[in-house]
Amino acid sequence: TRVVAASTTMTGNDYFVVVEAPTANVVVTLPAVASVPAGRPFYVARDTTATYTVTLTPNAADKIDNGTAGVGVAVGAAATAGGTTVVSDGVTGWYRVGVH
Repeated sequence: TRVVAASTTMTGNDYFVVVEAPTANVVVTLPAVASVPAGRPFYVARDTTATYTVTLTPNAADKIDNGTAGVGVAVGAAATAGGTTVVSDGVTGWYRVGVH
């Protein structure tokens, strides 16, 4: 588990990133899909102190749920706990398998 309060890029060593008490909007960027095995999950959560926007963004040309390349998805709502789990397809896509 890694706890952050500012924008960050996840690595192959990250499984779980928690956003706590940021002072600005936070973007959590996933590693390139092709750099991790298919089926590899990543989980991003926010706690109730995260009153700013938290966005989970794919790397470069990768997509989340076959959306637009490089366009992210919101993680929870401001001032509420929440999270998103995504899984790599090993090629160019991430798929949300859980939104909490």
